[in-house]
Amino acid sequence: MSNLFDSFRVVSDRVKYTDGEILSTYSYDGSPQVQVKPDGSITVEPTKVEYQFKTVRKVNKTGMLLVGLGGNNGSTVTGSIIANRLGLVWKKRSTEFKSNYFGSLTQASTVRIGTNNGQDIFVPFCSVLPMVAPNDLVIGGWDINKANLAEAMARADVFDSDLQRQLVPHMEKIVPMPSIYEPDFIAANQEERANNVIAGTKQEALDKIRKDIRDFKITMV
Repeated sequence: MSNLFDSFRVVSDRVKYTDGEILSTYSYDGSPQVQVKPDGSITVEPTKVEYQFKTVRKVNKTGMLLVGLGGNNGSTVTGSIIANRLGLVWKKRSTEFKSNYFGSLTQASTVRIGTNNGQDIFVPFCSVLPMVAPNDLVIGGWDINKANLAEAMARADVFDSDLQRQLVPHMEKIVPMPSIYEPDFIAANQEERANNVIAGTKQEALDKIRKDIRDFKITMV
């Protein structure tokens, strides 16, 4: 029998499942309350607080807006998610690689939930509670440089060339929105690439960012 299972269900009078929610009650043992009496003796009273948790079982469509989308980290994260979503395979010299989420806390880690006949039983971390899968994320963001993400990916040069080649048709469709440019908070060597910035006052820039977020949410519907 395998000791890794995709999902599980808790059987307890403190947990209830409905079609749309998981309802649970948790008792937290707090710090004991100490009282000092006039005669110098003390009493210690244990404390317990009951918490009610409600978890929605359906994972809603989730967007991820990155600040610095066209930077090394932004382009690499985006490319990695697209590669995993498409199940891309590439070669480096004579070795073939397949995209995966090894190293990801939520996607590759497991949690021990108990034993069965002396054997430890594990489930994927991502199945402990409903959570969004990276492949389902809708990605966007801002950057002070207007290069599309295929160009940003080539500039970062993190991925192997064969993987970059396969990602180009997907990455070149993603163009960062204009970003706020504050030289005091950005490395001096980034000034030359700042060709995609929001003009106007700080309040106008803030209003533009808020509008970007609202518009992005509309495109996800």
